[in-house]
Formats: sequence, C-alpha cells, structure tokens
Amino acid sequence: MSFHDLKTRVLDPSLCATCGACELACPQGMIRFDLLEPRLAAGFTDQDCGACRDCLTVCPGLDPATPEAERRLFGRTRDPGERWLGIRRAVFGAHSTVPEIFARSASGGSATTLLQAAMRHLELDAVLVMGRSAEQPWRSAPAVCTSPAELPAYAQSTYQLAPYLGALRPFLEKGGRVGLVGIACHIQGARKLQGMDSRIGELARERIAFALEIGCSSSTRPRGTETLITEMLGLDLGEVAGLKYREGDYPGRIEVTTRDGRRHTVEFWQAVRHFAGNKTHRCLSCGDWMSGLADLSVSDGDPNIFNASLGLNAVPKHGRVFVRTETGARVLEQAVAEGALEAWPLDLIGLNLGLERKRNRRAAYERKGVPIPEGPIPGWSEEIEIIDDADLLRVPGEPPSAREGKG
Repeated sequence: MSFHDLKTRVLDPSLCATCGACELACPQGMIRFDLLEPRLAAGFTDQDCGACRDCLTVCPGLDPATPEAERRLFGRTRDPGERWLGIRRAVFGAHSTVPEIFARSASGGSATTLLQAAMRHLELDAVLVMGRSAEQPWRSAPAVCTSPAELPAYAQSTYQLAPYLGALRPFLEKGGRVGLVGIACHIQGARKLQGMDSRIGELARERIAFALEIGCSSSTRPRGTETLITEMLGLDLGEVAGLKYREGDYPGRIEVTTRDGRRHTVEFWQAVRHFAGNKTHRCLSCGDWMSGLADLSVSDGDPNIFNASLGLNAVPKHGRVFVRTETGARVLEQAVAEGALEAWPLDLIGLNLGLERKRNRRAAYERKGVPIPEGPIPGWSEEIEIIDDADLLRVPGEPPSAREGKG
C-alpha cells in the first residue's frame, strides 16, 4: 500500500516537500493535492494502490537520492568540498541584455534568458514555471509556457510553496520535449522519476530535456504571504489582483496590486523576516541550497540581498550561473552567442546569506535528533558553531538574539 507508506514515512513526520512528484508519478493518477498536502483522490483507498510503491520511490522528502542521480549525470558523486554547491564545470556572473527582461527580473534575468535559449536550442515544446493561481492571485501555482515569448511574464523569484511537478504529466503523456525550472526538491523529484522503471519514468527520461534550478534558502507556506497582505498591508485577500515578490529597483520589494489598480509595497527585508515564521519542518531542515542535479543552477549574484534591501552594500543586479552538464554549457553558450546574455567567469568567494541561513539551520536540525531529509553526502554532518537565523537577519543596531548559537 504505497500511499499508506508515504503517509507513514513522509507525511506524518512532516517531511513532505510539496514538490508534486508523487502526483506526477502515480500510475493510476490517484494522488491529488489538498492545498499543500497530497491525498488519495475521491473514490480511491489504500487498497487500490496494491503493491505499487511509486509515490514513495519518487518522493524526495525523506531521501532526495542525490548520489544515485549524480552517478547517472556525472559518473561520480560529489566530494566534501562540493557539499553545498555540488558538481560543477564553471561558474559565471550573468545578466540579460534585453531591457524588458532585465527590468522584470529579480537578479538580472539570467534564468529567463537561459530558459528562452533552451527552448530554441533544444527545441523544447514546453517549460514548467511557477506562476499564480487565476482564482487566488496571491497564491503560487504552476504554469506551462509553450513559447519563449511567454517566459518574461514569469521572471522573478517566488517565495511560496505550491504543488508543482504534477502539472508536467499532460505534457509528458502527449509527447514533445519539456524543460522545467524549480528549486532543489523539484529537480530531485524529477531526477528520481527519471531513474524509475515505470511508464512515467520512461517518459520522463525521454522527454524532460532540460532542467534549471534556483538557489533556495527555504520556501514559505502560503499563510506567510496571506498574513503579509492582511496584517502588514491591511488588505482583504479578495481585493488582490496581482502579486510580485521582487518588483521595482533592485533588490525589489513585495508589490501587491489591488483590483482598484493601486499598488501596495513591503520592503524585501521586512518580508524576509515575516516569512521566517511561516516555514515547514521539511524546508527548515532541508540539506540543499541547490540540488546540484540540474543542467544549470542560478542564484542571486548579490551575496546579501537582505542588506541590499536595507540600502547597505548592494552590488549591481546580476545572477550567478553554475554550469553542471554538457547540455547546460551549450545552452549558456547559445544565450551568449545570440547576444541575449552577458556572462563573465566568477570566483566563489565570501559569504552568501541564503546559503549560510540554510547551512546553519541544517546544522541545528542535525543535532536535534528528529526526522530530517537525507543530505547529498551520506553520513555528513555540519561541524560548525550555529548562528541563529534571527541573527543572520538582524538589522544593524538591533541586539543579538537571545537564542544565539542554539539553533
């Protein structure tokens, strides 16, 4: 009874990543999401699963299966020096040369530009991106782009959990080549599916032709966005017509557009602190800033966008592009050759706030003795003096957290 096992091993200990891989992989299409939680669809019971265990096999919530995917992709597993950034060929700074994309983007538009180049160069028929719900425009929801011209509308980061990978299923089943952009758990779920001996696994191997991931310090429950709107801005959710997380001058701010056309904003640093109280156990205990399993990975080029939002030490708007596979290298070369992307070699030095938040939280959870997802190196644990997340998000002049060093 596969779904029963998924519930016992993943859902009950709060290890669901809300990635949607189980919905995508279920042979009979029995799994549907109720907001953030997968459930058996109406009319199905555990008995209908029979001996199938595909939803548990594909799930990255407890075990992302990074070493197995690395062997398939790279012929080896990462070494300790690659613990947090993964196996990579090169790292570049980059930004779009297209003014519209650069302006719309959170960090220079490199992800959007690379997705456009992938659609053209790899002849992709569709790309899965994160958009907004038509019924509740403050909530995130998957969207599928079928032409490069559609992609700029989805530029910018999305700081909210939503079931995602299940939206790929119709495109895998009807044929064609697809790509996806996602955070670590999305990429891990897709790679696990490609390693499965099932009909959907075979389709995933044949048709998922490109993957790009975004560095993630941890995503946020929809409740975090809802209370930002209702409590911080004092708006009714029914008034909301649109939502952007990184709008305006770099590094951007939360912008909510209401049905009367007015725009309401919250500074990014304030939103980050608000969102910190609206995380799931799985996101907080996650062992990956990037999965390292995509063709290309992209992070903000500014090492500390929290401080940039405070007006401190901002760097010019750009992204960091991690090249991992031959396919990724070709897509980057294509984007540069087309004149759509400016890229330059980059040395990885100094602090990155998103990575440090992830690393310190992971270390704290490793010492708590509670169920947490496997990390990319079996048996590895972080031997660091833990800095509390509240102190990593401290505004200059504020006193240190009373929990400093306790995780």
